[in-house]
Amino acid sequence: MLKEKRLLIVLIILLSIMTIGMGSKKDAVTTPEKKITWPLPPLEPKIEFVRSINKPDDLGIKKGFFKKLWEVIAGESENQITKPFGIAVDDKGKLYVTDTASLSVHVFDQINGNYNVIREPERGMFVSPVGVDVDKKGNIFIADSILKRIYVFSEKGKYLRDLKPPADDLAFQRPTGIAINREAGLLYIVDTIASKVHIYTTDGQYKFSFGEEGEGDGQFNHPTFIAVAKNGELHISDTLNFRVQIFDKNGKFISEFGKHGDGTGDMGNPKGIATDSDGNIYLVDTLFEAFQIFNRTGELYLVIGKYGTGIGEFILPSGIVIDSNDNIYVADTLNGRIQMFKYLKNHQNVASPEQKQ
Repeated sequence: MLKEKRLLIVLIILLSIMTIGMGSKKDAVTTPEKKITWPLPPLEPKIEFVRSINKPDDLGIKKGFFKKLWEVIAGESENQITKPFGIAVDDKGKLYVTDTASLSVHVFDQINGNYNVIREPERGMFVSPVGVDVDKKGNIFIADSILKRIYVFSEKGKYLRDLKPPADDLAFQRPTGIAINREAGLLYIVDTIASKVHIYTTDGQYKFSFGEEGEGDGQFNHPTFIAVAKNGELHISDTLNFRVQIFDKNGKFISEFGKHGDGTGDMGNPKGIATDSDGNIYLVDTLFEAFQIFNRTGELYLVIGKYGTGIGEFILPSGIVIDSNDNIYVADTLNGRIQMFKYLKNHQNVASPEQKQ
């Protein structure tokens, strides 16, 4: 009996070795053979496509032999992005992607070549993980819009705690986009249903909230995403008011731009928002299947995207983030991938007045 068990184990190992590396042949090309830039030549390029990201291999992150072997024996499927929504990057180059289909958060460590996935908090699985960001210590903050919670995990993905609203009238109704000012140690939480933004310290202490339902300055109609600019300003997608609102780090209204429409520069369903190192504002519009680039006053300079599955094409995109090297990551939600672009900072600023023509 013992010999039979040993033989069975040997056969399983041999079968596993034979099947490792025999992946699907339909893997998409993730990097183009030649440069793809916007605007199209002969105009000066300002944005360049880098690659598509669906699984760890797309970033050169390889699984070890025994990891592959265990996955074959245990019947685990390959880890890959299914339906990305929110995105974050930390100061170390790690990429964090919430996945509303696999109910998880993918963590791609591009520097050390590691991959991890966070699947559940302490008391059960995620239901709708949408927002994500990382503090200066590497702690990971995840917003679950249906469970109405903000969960905190360690850098290694261990559950630490969830935030406790200080009163019932400040309980989260539908937390969606979150953003962290790492230098100030402040966490900003967009509550879509309440039309508010809640501010906590990254240690979990409630500070204050701002916003209410309406169309005026500092009021919201189902806001969704938020970004912290290099200067500390808050840029918020006021989705059903079809505009972007800008506040200082303490929630004081500064300015707004945008209007509803279906023309270039208009807004149909603004969602993900981010800023590059020159202060240009990138806004994903789910309805337009594109992201638009504005300067701080709302002048439009470039539109990238259309409906489709090719490079620079999207199906219901959502989140966007830009790292310290001006790499742009866009959640191409129903294409099941992240599209990565590069802001060509060495060229003339996208938002410079000289480029208006």
